[in-house]
Amino acid sequence: MLVYDPIEKKVRTWSHAEIDGPCFVVTITSLQTGETNRAALLRCIYTLNHYLLTVKGVEIENIHMMCPPSISGKSHWIMEELLSVTSYNGLETPESTIVYRTKGSVYKIGEFDRRKKKKSRVIYSSHHLQEHKSEPFSHPTDQVTTELFGQTG
Repeated sequence: MLVYDPIEKKVRTWSHAEIDGPCFVVTITSLQTGETNRAALLRCIYTLNHYLLTVKGVEIENIHMMCPPSISGKSHWIMEELLSVTSYNGLETPESTIVYRTKGSVYKIGEFDRRKKKKSRVIYSSHHLQEHKSEPFSHPTDQVTTELFGQTG
């Protein structure tokens, strides 16, 4: 498993990863090789948003949310297709909440009094996935020129 180490600012190879909160599994297909048995595991919605804006060389098939029992209320982890994520922030208070909508449920992280004025921002929607255009990844090539040297007449 490839895991980004934020302290050393590099990607490391580990045999496993431990996840303690909601995360996202992005099923991808390599545009270069056509391999479909690949996935990206992203820790938070902001990382997912950044991934969608910057990833190259892959076609995104679908996005699922993995949710722990502490949020889902179930006795086990669940994985459901992600439909949308919306952030709500209070205008008069520092309260905020994030609402995750999946095909099966709606999950809310944070406390927010619905009676108070708020502003919302859609961080992700399935529309984002439909509009995502995959670009081929191109490796920079060092141009090597061959020159022949020899005696002239």
